[in-house]
Amino acid sequence: MTDPTKPSDDGDEAPVAMAGTPLPGARPGRRPGGAGMPPGSVMGRPAGPGGGLPVGRVGGPPPGAVLVGGPGGRRGGPPVPRKVAWGYVVRSLALLRPLRGLVAVSILLGLIVTALPFVTPAVWGPIIEILGRVASQDGLGSLQGVWGASGPRISRPDGTSSGPVLSFAMWLTIWAVSLVLSQVLGFVRAWVDAQVDWKLLTEIRQRVHDHLQSLSLDFFTGARSGALMQRVQVEAGGVQKLLTDCIIPPGIDAIVLVAALVYLLNLSWQMTIASLILSPFAFLVLRLVGNKLQATTRQIMISSRHLGGELEETITGISDIQVFHAEQRRSERFEEASKAAAKNSAMMVVWLQASSRSTQIFVALSTALVLIVGVAFSTSFGLTLNSLIVFVGFVPTMFAPAQRIIDAYTSYNSIVPNVASTYELLDTKPSILERPDPVKVDEVRGNIVFEDVVFGYGERQKVLDGLSFSIREGETVALVGQIGSGKSTIFNLLLRFLDPEHGRIVLDGHDTKDLSFDTLREQVSKLSQFPFFLKDSIRENVRLARQDATDAEVEEACELAHIHSVIVDPAKIENGYDTVVDVQVPSGGQKRLIALARCLLRKPEVLLLDEPTENLDGDQRVRVSQVIREYARERTCVVISHDMDFIAAVADRIIVLAGGRVAEEGSHQELLARGGLYKKLYEAQDVDDTAGADK
Repeated sequence: MTDPTKPSDDGDEAPVAMAGTPLPGARPGRRPGGAGMPPGSVMGRPAGPGGGLPVGRVGGPPPGAVLVGGPGGRRGGPPVPRKVAWGYVVRSLALLRPLRGLVAVSILLGLIVTALPFVTPAVWGPIIEILGRVASQDGLGSLQGVWGASGPRISRPDGTSSGPVLSFAMWLTIWAVSLVLSQVLGFVRAWVDAQVDWKLLTEIRQRVHDHLQSLSLDFFTGARSGALMQRVQVEAGGVQKLLTDCIIPPGIDAIVLVAALVYLLNLSWQMTIASLILSPFAFLVLRLVGNKLQATTRQIMISSRHLGGELEETITGISDIQVFHAEQRRSERFEEASKAAAKNSAMMVVWLQASSRSTQIFVALSTALVLIVGVAFSTSFGLTLNSLIVFVGFVPTMFAPAQRIIDAYTSYNSIVPNVASTYELLDTKPSILERPDPVKVDEVRGNIVFEDVVFGYGERQKVLDGLSFSIREGETVALVGQIGSGKSTIFNLLLRFLDPEHGRIVLDGHDTKDLSFDTLREQVSKLSQFPFFLKDSIRENVRLARQDATDAEVEEACELAHIHSVIVDPAKIENGYDTVVDVQVPSGGQKRLIALARCLLRKPEVLLLDEPTENLDGDQRVRVSQVIREYARERTCVVISHDMDFIAAVADRIIVLAGGRVAEEGSHQELLARGGLYKKLYEAQDVDDTAGADK
């Protein structure tokens, strides 16, 4: 007898960088492929001139992400096939359609901001050449005539030149403007990117959350709530990161890199080849480090999920942990999970440092190589001081977008499992589906028939095995039986949270499979054993059953549940209907009556009560009895309870379940007279009550 999302005591199991040297062009807080990075981590995407750090957004797969599968995501498994992964990419691109204006602006700004760092060395070449020429004119190094001097964009050893010839002041202005513009546009781009980020993230999370609500009860079987929360809160963000970290930025970087290479080839194709000699080695090293980062990221995914699960168990089970003095065992388990997560995070720092340092080494080696080769073969390669300075500035600047492309690929491999997990969840279909043309019934009378119903969870023994019974309109019927006899399952089948494997369930002559969900759930209302409450006012918790209900209708429902007088009594509930429902306020018994009022707000024709007297004192038990006698007098009411005295007082008829079937049925007195299972259950309660009284 349980709430469908909780384990059943009835046995039915109802479903329920880091510190480090930043790369030139990196954006603070953003490192594709990195996970679990603390604030202040660096490395990411484009840059201001000379390796400036425009403001950016945090990147890389988040801590706690896991691989694909199941309600909570699979903790491991084979990589996502490339073809399947590209299918997810195409589906993700469709999310950009409503944001195409912002995305177009982001791409345009990205091209400009990524290209501006190359303007600095391109302009610095003619500036240095003009300064050198003016300083050598009088042999004294004087620069007094520099403001009247001019020079070409590119000069060659044979005296020819190409590109515009501009004054020193103009070249200096271009250089200064490129520096300032890079920072300003970098900020603007960061703002535009932030708009795209949060809108995409909100959209995908909303889709996952809303789809989750549409899934059938069996999907939630065995799922840890923390795991499902992680899939919505964290893993769904992988789709957003796929687009904003792994697709758009690398495309921008690739375009700018090609343009930079074309520019260098125009200067000297020989020198361009020489300057790129170390690139294959850099690629191999960075790829190796990237693979290590990816592997560490996967470990962080697993360990963070495990850590979250341990913490969830401690929080949800704190009362039992304290009662049984299990704090030490829980502490040991949490310490084990915490150590694993902390070690993986520490290794992430190590590999991020390896990535950063190796990049800096290749930048230094490439710069030295360009200088040495350029000086040694300047005449052969057609180089002047102007073009050599351009090469010296371009080569290290090119490492930043190249590194970001590699990082994006690493990040892509790390994020794809989250993306696959998200789309797997979105592609999960409810096992209980409404028919295309369901029957809608405006008024339900409450005649219920179970005909040879068979149902079991998984491959276990059948909980219901050929169950048949009927309930007449206006009748109050109690379901009793030993733990695991299928009482809560009957409720879930009637509400179509589950479907029988065999047989059928009939409501007013209609197979419940033919009825619309609206008909079933508007006309059939259930008080769960563990009612759900929002952290909101009592009024809003009652109104959850019908969002358009007025305050007067909410109070009327509470009067029907005999809880209105308690709510408005300041001595019992201080703030009345405005009281926020929390762990201790109202009391457990008051909450149950408030939940009952929520059921009655819809004025259902069929009322299902699962352990309605649990946590109730004597006065509250009387209130529930009054509800059944008054409200359910002309309506169908089905009660599950282990409180045999309560059942005897309110039930017109009692159905006893055993072996998945009806063992016996009749009134309280009739069943006692037969001396069967019901009498044993009733007498067993008397023994328990007597033992409790003696204590």
